[in-house]
Amino acid sequence: MESDSINIEVSLAQDAPQSSSLLQGRSLMVGNSPPSKRTGFEEDNVQYKKSRKSIAREERYEYDKNLLRRAVEDAGINAFGAVFVEVWALNEDGTKLQRPEGGHWMDPAFWRSLPDDELMEEASSLDRNAGDCSPGVGLAGTLFEESSASSGRVHWRQIKSLMDDPFVQAEAERRMERLYRIGLGLVATVPFSFQDQRGIVLYYSRKTAKIDRLRSKINERYLIGAADLIGASFAIHKSREEAAEMRRQMFREAVQKVKKDFKNNRSGLGPRLESLVLDREVLRKYKEEQARLEEEEQGTWGPPRVDKAIANLGRNVVSFGKWCLRRVDTSRKKWGGAHLLGPPRQSIGDCTFCFVGVFLAMLSLLRIATAVNGNDRTTFDFDGGWYSSSLCILFALTPAPVGQPRQIYLAHIWNILVGMALRQIPSGDFTFFFQFADAPPGAEYGLPLTWKQALAVAFGVSGQAFIGILHPPATGLSLAFASSDKWSWGTMLSVMAADTFMVVFAICYINLAEKIQYPLYWLGLGWRANVRMGKVQKSAQKSANNAIRRASSINNSSNQKGGDESV
Repeated sequence: MESDSINIEVSLAQDAPQSSSLLQGRSLMVGNSPPSKRTGFEEDNVQYKKSRKSIAREERYEYDKNLLRRAVEDAGINAFGAVFVEVWALNEDGTKLQRPEGGHWMDPAFWRSLPDDELMEEASSLDRNAGDCSPGVGLAGTLFEESSASSGRVHWRQIKSLMDDPFVQAEAERRMERLYRIGLGLVATVPFSFQDQRGIVLYYSRKTAKIDRLRSKINERYLIGAADLIGASFAIHKSREEAAEMRRQMFREAVQKVKKDFKNNRSGLGPRLESLVLDREVLRKYKEEQARLEEEEQGTWGPPRVDKAIANLGRNVVSFGKWCLRRVDTSRKKWGGAHLLGPPRQSIGDCTFCFVGVFLAMLSLLRIATAVNGNDRTTFDFDGGWYSSSLCILFALTPAPVGQPRQIYLAHIWNILVGMALRQIPSGDFTFFFQFADAPPGAEYGLPLTWKQALAVAFGVSGQAFIGILHPPATGLSLAFASSDKWSWGTMLSVMAADTFMVVFAICYINLAEKIQYPLYWLGLGWRANVRMGKVQKSAQKSANNAIRRASSINNSSNQKGGDESV
């Protein structure tokens, strides 16, 4: 009775007749450390040892896994055009995206429709296996970053466009290429966030799927609702484990209290353990005492007491401190990188083609800038060096979205406006705030120049990201226009003219190559922006379909006539 390890087989019971079955419950070794806690679905196909994991925990895990599997399967079966569904969840450290066990489904009809055994095996491998990836890396990581700001909406992307984007970091498994190889061309991303669990649900469709039906309001509403159900099915596992751990902790504390009471009873006349478990009156007294202690801890109903408010404040401070420590620890883990391979180098032929194009374009822009700046009677001065970085993107990273004509024009306009707006703030005679202490009498005060420059760059970058017109080299214009009044509205016209020359030259020169094309889009209002086609698009498509039908009928009639003549 006084040993450090007492094997107590007991469960809380209400009636004495039921106490005979109490000794058949779960056993708890008092004094031993609790079993290690399992978080989420990180481990697949792990054989749990009965001595360390209870049967109830395994049953909860299997139930949650089947719950997630049923939710994912139901989402894939009822979503229009979806042939493959995946769930990717962010781990607790925020460093990896993981596909939980049961978080995937592939349409058997799609698998059977693949033309050969090699593609069928490839599809099976993609369905069974999925390695972890970092946020911003690979297909899942890139879509997780892109859809983080579109909560409650469906984010559509083409897999081929992601493959051609040089700014998308491919994972080691080359998952994008493999998915595209088996015939998947479109992917819809719906983010979810429940409690502390964040992730995305990916709905894959064939390359030939009808986009207007995929993006219909009815289908998108279902995709969002199914993603919410999947997210809840995944997040409930952690909450269930926390609740079970809380009950186990309460049970351990109760056992320790009973053990302590028996050890303190030195007279030997106190109740025995069997009588405590089987005696209804003793159990009732212990319950009443426990309820009284809990009421004293919680306090009575009414206005909050000062000591309770201080205690709540202390708990909030401790919770915030723990959150800060977790974020610092997560940041430390990210310093090591994602252990990926760097981008491949380009061939000598491609580099030579790039060299010639950049040389001719830069030479022309510098000659134009020299001619414009040499005329003292105009206010159209600009710096040809502003375009050095833009030429790098145009000729070395041609498929990149940041180098398309829309990005170039709109990003330049935005940064010029930002710089000119911040330039209107008076600067005074100082560069930094700490110089105010040594200011002479009559000095002019204002926002220091360095602060205006920093604000111009910050507004330039964040504004481009918010509007969706990122072109990194254009940010230098916000700094230049905020720094000096030398650049005016006439400079803005010169920049637009230089942009036009650069884009036209790139179109004429880059398209001479066999493997690349420029531009990929002008306004960027393709199928991703339009849910339904306009009248002009519908008319053009209808005319094209009629022409195809007429050509087919003419071809069929000619074939039939030729067959009759041969007979």
